[in-house]
Amino acid sequence: MRRRLLKLLACPDCRGDITGDFEEELVEGELQCCDCGRTFPVTSGVPTLLPEALSTQTATVAKQFAQQWMHYNEHRAEYRDQFLDWIKPVQPEFFEGKVVLDGGCGKGRHLRVASEFGPELVVGLDLGESVYVAKSACRELENVEVVRGDLLNVPFKEGVFDYGYSVGVLHHLPDPRRGFNEVTRSVKPGGRISAWVYGLENNEWIVHLVDPFRKNISSHLPRPVLRGISWFLAGILYWVIRLVYLPCKVLLPELKLPLKKYLLYISRFPHRELETIVYDQLSPQIAYYLPRESFEAWFEDLDDVVIGWQNEMSWRGFARKPD
Repeated sequence: MRRRLLKLLACPDCRGDITGDFEEELVEGELQCCDCGRTFPVTSGVPTLLPEALSTQTATVAKQFAQQWMHYNEHRAEYRDQFLDWIKPVQPEFFEGKVVLDGGCGKGRHLRVASEFGPELVVGLDLGESVYVAKSACRELENVEVVRGDLLNVPFKEGVFDYGYSVGVLHHLPDPRRGFNEVTRSVKPGGRISAWVYGLENNEWIVHLVDPFRKNISSHLPRPVLRGISWFLAGILYWVIRLVYLPCKVLLPELKLPLKKYLLYISRFPHRELETIVYDQLSPQIAYYLPRESFEAWFEDLDDVVIGWQNEMSWRGFARKPD
């Protein structure tokens, strides 16, 4: 971590300033809260600022995702367009010169993309050990920092980011709206916020069929077993897309097929990425599917709100924090 990060950090327990005895960069060492005196380790250039009271459920979900991203750690060119689709109407030039928060950075896929758009700094936050995967993926990028912390209690000062986004993470938190509020709290007055979450609309079958299987069975399976199941199901999905959906797109464009828009959307990806998508559905113990009205309620105190339905399966939102 570089010294510039200190001006953004805050103690997750008392909100005090954070200090450290180093000049420009710290790879291994510790930071300290100026108020309560609590110390926080820095490992491989990643500071860990976790609250003393961290729920078991939150820690379990974080561990599951860390295992996922340490295994499925590839980065693909397709991530750029996918990221921009998730944060519409934001365009690349929007990032120029801004200090940006990635709330739930996982393996760093969006950190890498965002860093290319010219921000002053992009800070990735995640709870699990996947932060070290993200740090490794972005090590050569001068405008990226990674912090290990809790999205339900972010270790940042209030109002220090120009833009904060959380893509595909909030719906896996025990309290999704609180996570959104924490991202919003970290953004400056007049700054912007983006969020993308699973939608309930058109996903009722997942709630009734997949959700019980995930909660009671698949999320408890040994990770190698779950990866094997995901590999097998991804193979079926891969060939269904190529033998049914892609030909019908050309030959029978008016034909209505289940999940048509979404499956055509992910047809760009190889089998390995489809395996990641399947694993992502089967692995976590927590996954909320939010109806539009619930998602819109998150933005009720924000201005210039834009809500979009992505692939007729998920919700994305963009707004400005009032001055």
